[in-house]
Amino acid sequence: MGQNQFELVIFDCDGVLVDSEPIVNRIFAEMLTEAGFPITYAEVTQKFIGKSLKTCLEIIETSYNKPLPKSFIELNKEREIAALQQELKPVPGITEVLEQITLPKCVASNSSHRHIQMVLKLTGLLHKFDGKIYSANDVSRPKPFPDVYLYAAEQMNTNPEDCAVIEDSVPGVQAASAAGMTVFGYAHHSERTALAEAGAKIVFHDMRQLSQML
Repeated sequence: MGQNQFELVIFDCDGVLVDSEPIVNRIFAEMLTEAGFPITYAEVTQKFIGKSLKTCLEIIETSYNKPLPKSFIELNKEREIAALQQELKPVPGITEVLEQITLPKCVASNSSHRHIQMVLKLTGLLHKFDGKIYSANDVSRPKPFPDVYLYAAEQMNTNPEDCAVIEDSVPGVQAASAAGMTVFGYAHHSERTALAEAGAKIVFHDMRQLSQML
């Protein structure tokens, strides 16, 4: 693992930079249950990790065979933002790791620019990426398709095979693998085996190990 193996490090946002998933999943489960679509926190985590909101809502409407209330997305967003502002923390160890990594870095996420900006600002990480933030909304298809990773590499003038990606979800690992990048799977909330099977070259638990691995 030499120092000059990679030319760019691409970070997923939720679950890799900010520990937002437990908060977002809890709110989503509460809101769905209140709206008459009963679901537990565990089910949300298991079924929806790494998927875009649009995909999640389609799955729910299909499995309950009824439409969600029109205002659902907006109300869910409001409550999610309030909870994130109260509770959000950076992923343990990530602040130090971002100081240690000297390679160029950027963010590629399924979330909207508004969400990414907000969570990175709340956790004091926004300045580390200096505008180098790419969202699935910039491309035609979200992860597990490789589009957002290929777009990030292109914007950063780097070949996909020279990119290291840090991901914590199966769809994200699949997306980066399909883009021809080397994936490091951060198994904090998700299964080690699932990340490895999806194509992660190395699976690790502690974000503090990352700078040594790169």
